[in-house]
Amino acid sequence: MKLVGLNEIGGYILPEDKRQYFKQPLGDLYRTEEEIKQVIMTFKGNTSIPKIISVGDVTTHLLIDNLLIPDLAIIDNRVQRMESKIVALDSFKVEEVKNPTGTITKDSWKKINNSLEIYENKIIIKIAGEEDLLVLPVILEAPLNSKVLYGQPNEGLVVVTVTEEIKDEVQRLLLKMVKIDED
Repeated sequence: MKLVGLNEIGGYILPEDKRQYFKQPLGDLYRTEEEIKQVIMTFKGNTSIPKIISVGDVTTHLLIDNLLIPDLAIIDNRVQRMESKIVALDSFKVEEVKNPTGTITKDSWKKINNSLEIYENKIIIKIAGEEDLLVLPVILEAPLNSKVLYGQPNEGLVVVTVTEEIKDEVQRLLLKMVKIDED
């Protein structure tokens, strides 16, 4: 399956009747605080991981609390739709982009792609809107063997190891969305 390339992307909208396909974790789900701390500790100092990426305020906060600064973090200053400012931005170069709820904008995708190409700075992308679906372009654009972490609401932490197989799975999910042209 040919993966979406940056020059082919547009915006995507998730139709209401397709949301159930996006509820399953894309990786391993860690439920307990102890499991979560253990898996985070395995990433510290592991030079075989090209990028560590967090999507979501709680996930990013959790990594920082465990003294692991992700290479790229994506937040929207909201936790389960409620406003929150739990992530300190001191450790990051801050970027901003709009991404409305239920969408993946072309600008968001480009910002993710550009941020993943930077190795000298830790970057946080602050989203005006919602970051939930941005885990899809993150996985597609991340180098193989990178770790993508995001929260599964009321269940735990999902850890995705980026492989060709998971990229194919994400591509299939994107096909369930409606592609829109943005100018």
